Amino acid sequence: MKLDDTHRRMIDLLRRDGRLSVNALAEQLGISRSNAYQRFERLVQAGVITGFRADIDPRAVGLGISALVFVTLEQARWTEFREALAEVDELEYFAVTTGQHDAMLLVRAADVAGIHGLVSLRLAQWPSIKSTETVFLMDEASTLAALPAATAQRSPASEDFDGQVAGMTRFIRARHGSPSAAE
Repeated sequence: MKLDDTHRRMIDLLRRDGRLSVNALAEQLGISRSNAYQRFERLVQAGVITGFRADIDPRAVGLGISALVFVTLEQARWTEFREALAEVDELEYFAVTTGQHDAMLLVRAADVAGIHGLVSLRLAQWPSIKSTETVFLMDEASTLAALPAATAQRSPASEDFDGQVAGMTRFIRARHGSPSAAE
């Protein structure tokens, strides 16, 4: 589906408030209710809008501690790992990553003991996992990435890496003021 600026503004409004009515969307976009409804339905049918949800404060519902669990896998056991994730009630988000680890899990529990039990007692038993590294989150903030304009192509950064290998995502600064050394 080709998105025009009105589609993008509609998506942005809905990302900020998924409870907006079609009437409110039409008014804020300066289009007719019929046009807003047709555009909204097309975004849903095309799979651009995949659902709606309520964002909550994890602490307000008893999930006082959050951690990122970086996972290194037995490469032949990806399917087994992905299927087992469905049984992790603490899991909020999962991503396949590049670099030192294969995947990242954002997990939430009532306390540190809950995260400890998940990682050291449950995940440690999974044959698909070679190792984990857990990082507790001290503070969190969430923002929405800006949607690219309808005329945008690729970002300039994706065009040229000045001879660098695309995909490198980690560096170690040798010392203050000197260029970074890619790993």
